[in-house]
Amino acid sequence: MRDSQAALTETLRRLDALLQKAGKDRSDVVDVEALSYESGVPPEVVTVLLRGESVPEEAFGTRIRSRITHLRETRRRPDGNRYSYNEIGEHFGSSGAAISAIVNSGGRSGPLAATQAGIESFFFGTPNGFLSAETAPALDTALQPVLRELERADDSGQDGLFGFDDVRGGALRRAQGLPEHSWKVLNATLKALLEQDELEDDR
Repeated sequence: MRDSQAALTETLRRLDALLQKAGKDRSDVVDVEALSYESGVPPEVVTVLLRGESVPEEAFGTRIRSRITHLRETRRRPDGNRYSYNEIGEHFGSSGAAISAIVNSGGRSGPLAATQAGIESFFFGTPNGFLSAETAPALDTALQPVLRELERADDSGQDGLFGFDDVRGGALRRAQGLPEHSWKVLNATLKALLEQDELEDDR
């Protein structure tokens, strides 16, 4: 499995663990169309990635062109029409013709970093890497609000499990979803701290 999919795999593992605790399944919280909207990844590709499968990555330029097209289709003007290339370009001092050339070029390379940042700033208010993000990381980013909402619900449902009302309580609750190797590191750290505390008490 490629490194670019590691974060998505971990997010899905945590998501499923929280859903299992809540007695729910993915269909209760995961909306393929909404994830496609947020990530720029086509719905059919989102479905494949959610199954834990990998997909071929588009060439850099192809990915950026498809994301620009996606943004123009899904983030429209108040009157329902698509933003023109001129409107987008004027936002950061470029021309509509230059942006149109990027979308219609068919080449493997993408726009200059400043152009990419300008287009992202037009649609999101700030550059955020949306246009160039690889497929799996883009979906992982779109899943984060879903995961955070499940974690908040899990925290609120376990307020009585840990005797801390500060950051320690939340940290301990989230630690329940750690993978095995991370548990071993945490366990060793806590053991060392407890042993150190006992030594200080004996002095």
